[in-house]
Amino acid sequence: MGEHSEVKSENAHNVILSYGSTIYFVNRVNVKLQEGSDMLKAVFHARRANDGQIQDLEIEITQDTYNMLVEYAKLDSDDLILLLRIDGKESKWCLMSENWLKKQSGQKSNVFYIV
Repeated sequence: MGEHSEVKSENAHNVILSYGSTIYFVNRVNVKLQEGSDMLKAVFHARRANDGQIQDLEIEITQDTYNMLVEYAKLDSDDLILLLRIDGKESKWCLMSENWLKKQSGQKSNVFYIV
């Protein structure tokens, strides 16, 4: 079949991406589907966390990463934050409640979180 149409996500709110040595806040993700390919081309429309500079990051992602992004978008939750780290062909991710994080950061505690 070859290439399919592009899949776009407007539900990419609350996505934090670690790519290279930089952290980004993602606004939208576009993925170009290609049948039979192990890697998919994705464009993460984002801004750098440290200076707010807007960038379009062209990153190759695996089918598993794409599937996870689709499932996250389906959740359509304003409370869930997706933390995504892409390093070469590997990606790691987790979901976190924004409300829970705000409550924890307001409390005095000796527990530290590294994201």
